[in-house]
Amino acid sequence: MFTIITCGDSKYFEFLQNFENNIFTIFGYYPTIYDLGLKEDEKTKLKSEVRKIPIKEKFWELNTIGYVKTTHKPRCIKDILNEKNQDCIYVDADVIFTSKIQEVEIKNADIGITPRHTKERKPEYFTNGLINAGFIFFKNTEDVKSLIEKWIISCQEQDTTDQKALSDILKEEIDIIDGKRTQKYKNINVLLLDPAIYNDVSCKTGRIFHFKNAGRREISLKKYRIFVSIHEKFPRIISVITMLRRILLNTTRRISGAERRFWAK
Repeated sequence: MFTIITCGDSKYFEFLQNFENNIFTIFGYYPTIYDLGLKEDEKTKLKSEVRKIPIKEKFWELNTIGYVKTTHKPRCIKDILNEKNQDCIYVDADVIFTSKIQEVEIKNADIGITPRHTKERKPEYFTNGLINAGFIFFKNTEDVKSLIEKWIISCQEQDTTDQKALSDILKEEIDIIDGKRTQKYKNINVLLLDPAIYNDVSCKTGRIFHFKNAGRREISLKKYRIFVSIHEKFPRIISVITMLRRILLNTTRRISGAERRFWAK
């Protein structure tokens, strides 16, 4: 069993409520939520464990190219790994799980990351890292904790983001965009997870739909709310439809040879 965590403040309270209900529906237990600025009455309305830790970085600021820094993430992940004797999945609060992730899917990984979705493989996205840090798996080991310490230090750089910092660390030794599915960063097994499944920003084929920018853009928020409403009523139907889309995607990939590392033995 792994702990699932996310973070949020009052602006994301709606997302946090939907998120914890979604996790309970899919996994049967509630996540841990890190408080980045919730009101007291909001915290009492949440069913999840709510934790608050000191964070030095100005994580809410934009960097010079317009990306939110979100440099709080590694400190929250460090805290949960120290607090609980479990592995951890971090996800952004604007995600919805359409089906359960089984431990066997990540059993050989020390860290599981998602390279950029094909939808995001453009220069303007790569300036903020080669990964999308909206989903990351961490095994609870000392080597992983050492990497997280390095990540925390990198997040203290003036103009970086959490995503760019982790991407820059890992790309020192692994090929994120075109490399094999399993690679080594020092003594750490890094598993590249299919973004079309584990961090689906297209919101069509994933076990995890990632509604990027739903907290900042009205059109994205509207799409998110519509999907949450439908998923709450028909979770099994959504799961089946999404699974069928994945089958079609994999068939198309095999014909074209695309993303071979995610399906070839």
